[in-house]
Amino acid sequence: MKDAFMASFFHEGILGGAIYLKRDKVLYRTNKLQVETKYRHLEMPYNSIEKIKTGWTLCFPTVTFAMKNGIAYKFIIFNRKKFLSRLDELIN
Repeated sequence: MKDAFMASFFHEGILGGAIYLKRDKVLYRTNKLQVETKYRHLEMPYNSIEKIKTGWTLCFPTVTFAMKNGIAYKFIIFNRKKFLSRLDELIN
């Protein structure tokens, strides 16, 4: 099963990229050079995620990852239903 999804990250604007579901973490990748490296290659281990919230921005489906350290990362994720279903399989 392919675990890559088109996504946009909310950080000083909206950054296009892709979000990947791995066995032990969620990865976000973008090729925007003006963005700090930690955001270009963002890693969110499943055991560091406290809560996953869904919502909408304008007409786009969003997913917010609230981390145990208090930081939250918000994404527009296309095909959100499939993304959340696969994420649930990997976490549980």
